[in-house]
Amino acid sequence: MDMESMRRGVIPGVMAGYVFLAYAGGVGMQAEVGKMIQSTVFFGFVLHVIISAVIGALYTGVFKQYAKMPNPLVDIVAGGLIYGVIWWVVGANVIMPAIRGVDLLQLNVDDASFFGHIIFGHVLAFLVVLRDQALNIGK
Repeated sequence: MDMESMRRGVIPGVMAGYVFLAYAGGVGMQAEVGKMIQSTVFFGFVLHVIISAVIGALYTGVFKQYAKMPNPLVDIVAGGLIYGVIWWVVGANVIMPAIRGVDLLQLNVDDASFFGHIIFGHVLAFLVVLRDQALNIGK
């Protein structure tokens, strides 16, 4: 894990986070994130952007280093799916409930959060692959 690899995931992470918010309910999701820090929707949005940047950095700095995908399409489809599910479990079902003091691991696959995290993973993987191919990174 090097800082350059992590840095390359920040912007795709933020962009994927915006797509997540657009899909998963925007203001409602920002309010839920804001509740983690006992704050407003605006600060929920700011925190979500920061979290998205960190998760994007971890994707390029850690996940891609250890989850070697055989080609870009598999990276987008399988890698994005796996990474999105990982963060749905870790973020939405462990970290967020632990901070808010509610039950952990509810694992409700019928809510916008589940599909939003999968969409986030796919968009993140797509943007990273697209950027890497355009800039000839990792070849």
